[in-house]
Amino acid sequence: MISDSNKRVYSSGDAYPNSIKLPKGEYNLRLYVRHENLQILERMKQLVLFIERTLEDKDVIRLSFFSQPDGPLIGNGSFKSSTLVPGMKEGFYLGPPPLDKLPKNAPQGSVLVGAISYGKLSFAGPGEQKNPEKLPVSHRVSYIVPPNKIEEEKGKSSSLPSKKTVSERLEEEVRDAKMKVLGGLKQESDEELLEWKNLSDSLKSEYLKYTPLLAKILEGLVSRNNIKDKLQHHEQVIDAANEVIDSIETEKLAKFLALKHDQDDEEAEKMKKEMELARDRLAEALYQKGLSLAELESLKEVDKTDDSTTRPNLFEENFNELKKWVDVKSKKYGLLSVTNEKRKQRFGTALKVLTDIIQDDAEPAKKKFYELKLSLIEEMGWSHMATYERQWMLVRFPSGLPLL
Repeated sequence: MISDSNKRVYSSGDAYPNSIKLPKGEYNLRLYVRHENLQILERMKQLVLFIERTLEDKDVIRLSFFSQPDGPLIGNGSFKSSTLVPGMKEGFYLGPPPLDKLPKNAPQGSVLVGAISYGKLSFAGPGEQKNPEKLPVSHRVSYIVPPNKIEEEKGKSSSLPSKKTVSERLEEEVRDAKMKVLGGLKQESDEELLEWKNLSDSLKSEYLKYTPLLAKILEGLVSRNNIKDKLQHHEQVIDAANEVIDSIETEKLAKFLALKHDQDDEEAEKMKKEMELARDRLAEALYQKGLSLAELESLKEVDKTDDSTTRPNLFEENFNELKKWVDVKSKKYGLLSVTNEKRKQRFGTALKVLTDIIQDDAEPAKKKFYELKLSLIEEMGWSHMATYERQWMLVRFPSGLPLL
């Protein structure tokens, strides 16, 4: 049984597998095995799953042939076709496929299977000429995808002489370890929340305006589930986001990102990665701040506890600042764009932006996007469409997997 993260079943079958085409996303595969002997079932818990996938024409890798033995190494001396007579021998050398041609979804250890063929058919259609197995002589070939060179590059970068002293490097290791402990703390009970707050306050006082730490604290606040006082929670998120924003020199960041840098300069490339990471942290802080500002506005409209008119202005300023750094209509930040259109009573535009986010093929859309779509349709007065969407909600997000 194959299901996605929303428990929607795409395929089910018996012991004989059939091929199925799935949209992009993450899926769960469940295999149910019955047997009267429990020990046999215990041994089957560590079964290995093999997935066979046929590459599309654009993904098929064409191998290279060479006339010289060093051809695969230096990339020259490509093989030229020739006609053989009976009893004549001719040697050629086959090179591995280029690493940049390997499929992106083929991790280390994947086996690519294909065929190598010799000769041509005098009377054959275009399809048969392209199929190696239809040609006079054909052999199966396979290639195991090797490990990538990320670890090697990390080793090379770490082997470069460091300008920092031993004490400075030790202090950074200790700081990173403390941040790792903070990120691993639970925030479920009141005692755990108090411990998390005390540690975060202590680290903020110890490492003043350290952006990665402030971003980690913001991430911890956003990830909370059991929220009792929503007003206080969103106020805390806004304060944490402001601390991240204030710790980043936006003018320096904008000037650096506007310039082009030499890719061969290791220092420039390192600085570029740091600046791009700072931009992502800034955008995430602005995004979370905008969501909390919108939530505060809706909560205070319900409670009627605050007649202040500064919130809408704060939201507009924050949203305009976010537009300077990222595409606000992308799936990552699109929810804030939908909220902005909804606040301005432009429900049709909000629905269009939300529909584009839902139709993104990167992964199955979350339930909150469909719930927001349903609320927009209801506010527009399309009752027939609202009824249709409610029925589809039961199909898209079932309460559980079907019984066997």
